[in-house]
Amino acid sequence: MVDDIIMNEYEKALYFLGVGCGCGCSPKLPKEEFAKLREDFQALTKPEQDIFLVAQLKTMDGGVTNTSRRLKKKARVNKRTVYC
Repeated sequence: MVDDIIMNEYEKALYFLGVGCGCGCSPKLPKEEFAKLREDFQALTKPEQDIFLVAQLKTMDGGVTNTSRRLKKKARVNKRTVYC
């Protein structure tokens, strides 16, 4: 078990990818690169992590689409998110 063994973030990430989460995504990820990125992220302070995540969400924002043909006075906002 991971809790019984003292591991750094890199080793924890490799262990998780080895065991997997059950959905089948683990074999698709580059293990060493993922582990290194996770270790680097965990080394950041909490405010730095927050800034990083907000920036990532902002880059995935595909813009706002206002669509309401029937109700001209009512503005409806659809947020588009681009994942890839």
